[in-house]
Amino acid sequence: MKYFKKMIEQFIAVDDAKWAVLCSKLNTVTVTVTVNKGEMIHHCGDVFSDIYFVKSGLSRSYFSDVNGRDFTW
Repeated sequence: MKYFKKMIEQFIAVDDAKWAVLCSKLNTVTVTVTVNKGEMIHHCGDVFSDIYFVKSGLSRSYFSDVNGRDFTW
């Protein structure tokens, strides 16, 4: 949760009382996931129920058209 709070505090100040209220509303499980280069963590049409934070390395989000061309955003 400390990485999540740090990310939010880049945009707005969050005092301890408000942070405690937010944390009480979230179902949090801290799991470290290692993903190898080229491995996909989600596919088109997947329904997301998790939030991932990249602690090191890079991630890429893209889609492929019917001709197989990749488009990154």
